Amino acid sequence: MKKIIVLGILASFLSCKEAIKNEEVLVAENTFEEIQFVEPEITNSKAVNSVEDLLGYWVGDFEADISKEKRDSIYQENNYNLINRKLTFSIDEIRGDSIFGHSVTAGNISPFKGNISKNNNNFVIKVDEFKKTKYDGFFEMSIVKKDTLLIGNWDAYNTKELRVATRKFELQKKNFEYNPNNKVDAVFINDDKFKTSKYRDTIDGKAFESEFDEYYTNSEKLYKKNASIELLEKDFVANLTKADIFILRNSIFARHGFAFRDKQLRIYFENFDWYMPVFGDVKDDLTEIETQNIDLLLRYEQNATEYYDTFGR
Repeated sequence: MKKIIVLGILASFLSCKEAIKNEEVLVAENTFEEIQFVEPEITNSKAVNSVEDLLGYWVGDFEADISKEKRDSIYQENNYNLINRKLTFSIDEIRGDSIFGHSVTAGNISPFKGNISKNNNNFVIKVDEFKKTKYDGFFEMSIVKKDTLLIGNWDAYNTKELRVATRKFELQKKNFEYNPNNKVDAVFINDDKFKTSKYRDTIDGKAFESEFDEYYTNSEKLYKKNASIELLEKDFVANLTKADIFILRNSIFARHGFAFRDKQLRIYFENFDWYMPVFGDVKDDLTEIETQNIDLLLRYEQNATEYYDTFGR
């Protein structure tokens, strides 16, 4: 069973669906710390015709709602991830006018609770995250009956600690489906890891020296294998760069909906439409092929070539 890992919840509290069903205390009466969230029971309807249709995963861009000057300043720093990132807003349970769930963004999984009301022809949702970290805040959103877009805003509680303290979003309901055939076909470059090396050569009898950058990046070999559907061979893995192995290994977790806390991994996999960050623990869902490949990749990752320059040296 996939688990939503929530920091701060004591180990003695509920951790599975069966326990929650047998719990005598109503969820609506529990405090923040006593709520354990599980996978919601999702209807097939992508449009909201009833309250029950709201249950499930709502996914979309979580865009900074800031001034042009502040936006330009962040762009100049090449810190694009601060402007736009993915949001998974999971509505796990509705009891009366009480609503419970969790949000997933930038690797943070934050439980929330709040209220739902019907205003004219709209459903209006207002929820508070748990205020456990500086990244938590208040969501307010609405959706027109029979519509498919959940539209709203988010405001951080600790506005002084975040460069982006207000965000806006338009979310669509999306069912998570594990697909081992999801492809990884984009270039990975860790901007925080590079080095400049010198290159010496001679042309027409004259010696010269130039510089080139070496990056923590992948080679073309990354695209030749899918670690979720085929067993990798030692000879293949031994010739991969460290970044090849790093991405090949983590692509397995990405296909299972793992919410990466590592910034570079999160930014990379958010390039793919198929990637949907939902879960904090997926190890029990790995296939036998995936488990064997992870073990093999880990054995080679530590000693693999770290840098790979623009000319493939």
